[in-house]
Amino acid sequence: MINPPEAVLAFKRIPISTGWTFKKTNNSGSEDAALPVSQFPTTIYQDLIHHGKIVDPFLDANEPKVQWVGEEAWTYSTKFSRPRVRSHDLNFELVFEGLDTHSTILVNFKEIQKTDNMYLEYRVNISKLIEEENELEIRFESTFLNGRKMEKMASTKPLFCHNGDQSRLQVRKAPYSYGWDWGPTMLTCGPWRPIYLEVFTAKVADLWFEVELSDSLSFANISARAEIIGGSYSDKVKFELFGPDGFLNAEKIQGAVTLATTNFEVESPQLWFPVGNGAQPLYTLKVHILSPAGDVLCSSTKRLGIRKLELIQRPLERAPGKTFFFQVNNIPIFCRGSNWIPADMFLPRITTKKYRTLVHLAAEGNQNMIRVWGGGIYEDNSFYDACDEFGILVWQDFMLACGSYPVTHQFQSNFEAEAMCNIKRLRHHPSMALWCGNNEDHMFADAYSQGGYDASDLDPKNWLKSNWPARIIYDKTLPAICAKLSPSIPYHPGSPWGGNPSNDTTVGDTHAWDVWMKASKQYPYQRYPELAGRFVSEFGLKAYPTYKTVLEFTTDPKECHPQSKIMDAHQKSSSKSTWARDNRTIALYLVENFKHGYKMSQYAYASMLVQAEAMQYAFAGWRRLWKGPGNEECAGAIVWQFNDAWPCISWSLIDFNLRPKYAYYSIKRAIAPLVVGVARVELETSRADEFTQVHIRKETRLQIWGSNFTNVDEKAELRIQAVDVYTGKTVWEKRQDMVLLRNQSTELFDDLLLDEATATTTVFLARIMRGDTVLARFVDWPQPLRHLDLPKPSVRVTVKLDYIHVSSPLPVKGVVFDVDDDIIMDDNCIDVIPGDDQIIHAKGLRGKSVGFTHLALAAD
Repeated sequence: MINPPEAVLAFKRIPISTGWTFKKTNNSGSEDAALPVSQFPTTIYQDLIHHGKIVDPFLDANEPKVQWVGEEAWTYSTKFSRPRVRSHDLNFELVFEGLDTHSTILVNFKEIQKTDNMYLEYRVNISKLIEEENELEIRFESTFLNGRKMEKMASTKPLFCHNGDQSRLQVRKAPYSYGWDWGPTMLTCGPWRPIYLEVFTAKVADLWFEVELSDSLSFANISARAEIIGGSYSDKVKFELFGPDGFLNAEKIQGAVTLATTNFEVESPQLWFPVGNGAQPLYTLKVHILSPAGDVLCSSTKRLGIRKLELIQRPLERAPGKTFFFQVNNIPIFCRGSNWIPADMFLPRITTKKYRTLVHLAAEGNQNMIRVWGGGIYEDNSFYDACDEFGILVWQDFMLACGSYPVTHQFQSNFEAEAMCNIKRLRHHPSMALWCGNNEDHMFADAYSQGGYDASDLDPKNWLKSNWPARIIYDKTLPAICAKLSPSIPYHPGSPWGGNPSNDTTVGDTHAWDVWMKASKQYPYQRYPELAGRFVSEFGLKAYPTYKTVLEFTTDPKECHPQSKIMDAHQKSSSKSTWARDNRTIALYLVENFKHGYKMSQYAYASMLVQAEAMQYAFAGWRRLWKGPGNEECAGAIVWQFNDAWPCISWSLIDFNLRPKYAYYSIKRAIAPLVVGVARVELETSRADEFTQVHIRKETRLQIWGSNFTNVDEKAELRIQAVDVYTGKTVWEKRQDMVLLRNQSTELFDDLLLDEATATTTVFLARIMRGDTVLARFVDWPQPLRHLDLPKPSVRVTVKLDYIHVSSPLPVKGVVFDVDDDIIMDDNCIDVIPGDDQIIHAKGLRGKSVGFTHLALAAD
């Protein structure tokens, strides 16, 4: 293996990204003309749209017109040259980071690999096949049809499958591409991640590490390991650790082995924190393979954050069950954030810029956690890099969702390879907070297993005999893999999961769908606070996207109204008995809460305002239960969902065209470092006798609380003001000194009985003040708002440079400013109270005039 120095070649990675063409695979003998791809990596839909072969499925009701694409076979091909190198000891390895999904790969017309998992990286050594000029061809089959055939041949039928065709359970293709309750059916195929040729005599196959931080946080030990392939016994391996400032912290050199290991000790390390709790310094670990002459044969680099992360599940002091909270660097964290779905139906279109824009929006919105949902993909490296940099914790589902998966040897081995591949790729990120076995598989097993699922039965042999044998994946296979490959990141069997039942609100995490879902109770959103769990990892309420986005996917102005077939087509939660079930549900929540208009702009506004109000109730109500050590009764709220995969009516906070909906801002306010909250509690104060149903007196008690996510107590003044909706006059006010205890909620006020008539016409403004500085602010309105005949006061809006100043002589609900897409608003959809003028920063506005509306105007 020892080569003369002049023949030593450094590792090369050569992209195979040019010259690609595609065509329909034709088995009849005739040949379709090959066309150049639109970009690379790519998918078949992108290429067909680019060449005008199909209409854009994101427009109008075009989706059914293009679904034939998913039942055809397609071939992608290109040519590449052998690098001109002198060494006779070279390895040539083709690397396919992602192929969607069933394909046959040929080099120079010889089959080298079959693929059946879009989540796997495939590597094929072609050293004996490579020529001076080479042809690479990938023949993609219809994964949908293959899945149907596999389903027919299966010895047992799945117990359940929600969303998408049942055949999706047989194959390792992104479940969401089969259609979900927010997305279309787009059965893509193609080389969706990069392809390249690796040329080497020696290479670093993997670099990983474990970080141990002392209890005092003053000392860190970094145990680094590198897997080496090839090379010479006289080679050396050098490890280097660079600090966040870019300067070399330490280096270690040792002889070449197949597994090189070393330790770095770091005194007084700079610690990585989630956003809102500290900074995100990143160290850099490098490893080099050195030739005897000191030449670098191959290098590998990974960034790391030094932090201690724990999932704390312990008995509560004053409530049943156990906590479920994350602790980072000895600080308990209330996790507030969103569920993440793929940011496009056509994955190669998601750029690094788009990933960073979305993750930055989450951080700017005071969110500190994203759950990567199990019906999508293991995201691109640039997503996790952005989470590292912006301080967003990642709850990572494995890609198993809403289904009873097979436990055949073929499926199990395929999935195990997938899990190991992606754990190795992602485990080094400091943002990684949790591996989670699935999305809602346990929950549906509870509903369908008819006694076959017993969480207390710990014998895997019994699981395999039950009608839900897939439990073995979550309770045996994945825990073992995670413990071996990523022991420092906690593992959780599924979401939701708390044992029996899986959606137990007193243990583990819960999905709270009793607001919204017809299959549940469809409570008014004002009841969100009572639906708390120890960690609420899903909940939400649908809304239209911004009016601009509606106009962009609707090409016929006559179809731009709430009852159009276009709106039905872009609303994906439907049933055989209802064209668009969730459009009906939106209407239900609208009619229960607001007077509103039916023009498309008014309807979109009203639906987004309902969503914003609902999310405020949820986040604020559950945050109130973060009561300090021993009483962390709710430790997280992760809303469904953050983003969209196409332009649609959905639960998202950010629509497909990256425009924030109003809920983005209401949540941002509800999870700010300091907040004040108001709750009205209706009490029966007297009755004529125990039998009457008429002579009863009811009054409303006012409760005010505050919450502090910072690490210091906050001394300030609470100011409460009661304002009449119709006159704008202050009818009552109070001031009191207060202290918001660090990292918990604090009850501040519980008093003031209002009679029924006064309660229904009074708005409360609660503020936490330090001198003239407002630290926190909340406006509480009588519910439901539809009972108010809201006046239309002369709202005054002035613009100076990048600031919008707004005032009103009467209380105004839901003031929304309309600005160009390149202007970044730090707040929107606000309530304005007389004497409490609001100033909003609009970066990039530069004095331009702005349009605005509010609830009373949108009701005309």
